[in-house]
Amino acid sequence: MHMEQSDQSINLIRVEDIRFFVDLLMQLDGDAYQILREATIPNDIHQSDSYEFLPESALKNAVEVLGSHHTQADLALIFWEGIRRDYIRRFVSRLSKHDTLLEACEELSQLVKLASPSSRIYPKYTAGSWWLTREKAGQHEQWYEHAELFSVLFMIEFIRSLTHVTWSPEQIALVSSNSDAFSSLPTLNNVSFICERNLAGIKIPDSLMEGEIKNLSKAFETDRVGIDHIAYSTPSFMDTFKLALSPYLSMGKLPIKIAAEILRLNVRTLQRRLAKEGLVYQALIEDMTFELIKDAMRSSDESITAIANKFGYSDAAHFSRAFKRRYDQTPSAYRKAGISK
Repeated sequence: MHMEQSDQSINLIRVEDIRFFVDLLMQLDGDAYQILREATIPNDIHQSDSYEFLPESALKNAVEVLGSHHTQADLALIFWEGIRRDYIRRFVSRLSKHDTLLEACEELSQLVKLASPSSRIYPKYTAGSWWLTREKAGQHEQWYEHAELFSVLFMIEFIRSLTHVTWSPEQIALVSSNSDAFSSLPTLNNVSFICERNLAGIKIPDSLMEGEIKNLSKAFETDRVGIDHIAYSTPSFMDTFKLALSPYLSMGKLPIKIAAEILRLNVRTLQRRLAKEGLVYQALIEDMTFELIKDAMRSSDESITAIANKFGYSDAAHFSRAFKRRYDQTPSAYRKAGISK
């Protein structure tokens, strides 16, 4: 299930874009906490506002869990209904106002890059036709076919939301080898599918792509929703490592084996990449945990014992000694000093 990444940084996904899939996970039969653990999703994802990002690997794990609980045909229907009901509306609301579908598709490329830096969706004119195409590495991994299913349905509904809600493409290209899940949907049963291609894509008539957008979304009548621009082109491994794993530290101490599973790395690879930075995992995680503890002590009314328990310290005396060893004062003295400032 867990594959190694070769990039120098860890790809991050905004929490708001993962919550859609978390809601789908919560509809599965079974213990909710167990399902979230299986998908490596923090169990406070709907309650906490202390973190903005999760590693992309958590999204891949969530998609795998959904795929393991549903047939591909059922998953297609679940994705399709969720995209139409909720996901597409929130995504389109981030667009600027455009006159043509081509312009909107070009901005979609930038929005997708910000939302999911390892994915590319973009318009392409090839062999005399316009296509809205999707590139994503990992086609031999377990999550890929489910993710491609979601992405192609998303692209179709994106076009429909800006043009004609009843429009259906004549031709769809897939990287996957099977199109049965798409064909089972009532609006796609007459589409021609080309499987095992290098790219996924939807063929779009010139008249639709280059013509004016006639059915403007109400989202265009409001101010564009701002997006946090992350410098994905030049992130350091350490910056993204800390953002990726900080949300999991509030669930207690995080062994390196669990961290590696969350990031879809093996333990040796993670150790090697940290060693390049001159760091050891246990010491680094302890540093990160105590920074979060200090933040909680400054901003929360929770007792020191409750905060210590939250971050994996079940023994108050042990926590107090560890804190004093680091900061040369007790947790109580630290909190009082912060309040008095």
